[in-house]
Amino acid sequence: MPLDHIPLRSYLWAVALLALAVGLLLGAAWLREVPLMQMLDDPASYHDYSPLTGLVSYGGIWLMSSAATVCGFAALVGGRPRRLLVGVAALSAYFALDDLLMLHEAVWPRLGIPEEVVMAGIAAALLAILLRTRAHAAAAHPWGLYLALALMAGSIVIDQVIIPSGDNEAATVVEDVLKFIALGIWALFWTRVTYGAVTGSDVAQRHG
Repeated sequence: MPLDHIPLRSYLWAVALLALAVGLLLGAAWLREVPLMQMLDDPASYHDYSPLTGLVSYGGIWLMSSAATVCGFAALVGGRPRRLLVGVAALSAYFALDDLLMLHEAVWPRLGIPEEVVMAGIAAALLAILLRTRAHAAAAHPWGLYLALALMAGSIVIDQVIIPSGDNEAATVVEDVLKFIALGIWALFWTRVTYGAVTGSDVAQRHG
């Protein structure tokens, strides 16, 4: 049985599209007079920082990217509930991009969208996912999701209420740690759910 069913021309198209994407990004950087190496190198290398710089933040990005990938794959192969998995994949991917590109902190405000509006939208999306998950969990409780959301809520409260009021390094540390643990629990919960979706066992209903 062949291991790879993708024809060579598909890989060549992928090469062309990826090269085009990089070219467009570098072109945009050149137009905005951003050094090309700043776009190509990782921040620690470009700024000659410690290789451990941003390690926890990158770990959170990796966790949310993983959650987005497994949920997207499960939805693609027909896992149920497909709409819920698509929603979780999209929100997880957004979380990863938000942390990577500082969307709610720097990008959206520049476009006239206040940070509070963005956070309210994220909260609404999380609530919708919670309600949808509870509907599919039947009599069981999705404890992993409850825990992840509780930790996320604590992180958001610290970020929006305590940290903006002044320079508080201890609060920042607590906020980052809570967020990292929340993302880890989120990824673990949805990985288990997608396993059940792909294999045909209703994990959310049996285990929560």
